[in-house]
Amino acid sequence: MPRGPLAAATAQLARAGLLLLHDAQRPSLTTIVAGEPVRGSWWGHRHGGEIFATATALEDHPDVLVAKLLDRKVTFVHRRLWPALIGVGTARALWQVDRLDATARALLDRVEAEGRVRLAARRDAGARLLEERLLVLGEQVHTESGRHETELVAWREVARRARLRGRPPAAATAQAALEAAALLAAPGARLPWT
Repeated sequence: MPRGPLAAATAQLARAGLLLLHDAQRPSLTTIVAGEPVRGSWWGHRHGGEIFATATALEDHPDVLVAKLLDRKVTFVHRRLWPALIGVGTARALWQVDRLDATARALLDRVEAEGRVRLAARRDAGARLLEERLLVLGEQVHTESGRHETELVAWREVARRARLRGRPPAAATAQAALEAAALLAAPGARLPWT
């Protein structure tokens, strides 16, 4: 069993279902690791290396997904909420698809067709929009050269990889589950559809 900040973050995530990577006012991984709220960028903080190592370990945990969920910030999502996250992601609600430009729609179609698409070193606005609207899951991958790149993953691929059976919950049920978890994890945080 891991000890220290990773154990504390894992326990917090298991309790609440969601955990922000960084937020100075709400519970977050950076606060857990630093032992106090971290103002501004955590990269330059004296615990920055430990924050990075803990975040990487949590991201690699088999019961954790990472999505831009609360306040459009990096949010760790516990496995028990994955069906709800997939239910929202696959809903194709108006808030998700309204005003997607042709480039973003083409990228979404490509991700849906291929299951996952690795992006060039720099993400464009369309890719960010697809992530923020939960139309795809953005994952950081470590390349053979040691760089980090983003892969956009279709929700059906996420469900397959997680061995989730059956249909995800309806959008309204899924949103309610995530809203309840958000109230517990980060009161006042906004979800993409609010």
